[in-house]
Amino acid sequence: MNNHHKSYKDNMKQRAMKKKQEQETFELELYAQLILDEAVFTFQEKRYQQSIDQALDRGDKKAFQEASKQYVAFLRSYKQELHFD
Repeated sequence: MNNHHKSYKDNMKQRAMKKKQEQETFELELYAQLILDEAVFTFQEKRYQQSIDQALDRGDKKAFQEASKQYVAFLRSYKQELHFD
């Protein structure tokens, strides 16, 4: 057998290892995306809640209603993105 040619077994082993590596890369990218999505959601949610709290602290009914409306719209859009209709 020529040393320049890999055996069928070696080729299959190499393909399996490459496929496993690709799967692991995909999983890591998915985990990273989930973490980023959660961080963005939490940041935005806190921002809306702070706006609501500030309006309440000032006794500003109009600002409270607007901030609440925006917060509800944010939650609805997030829910739709996740397909939790």
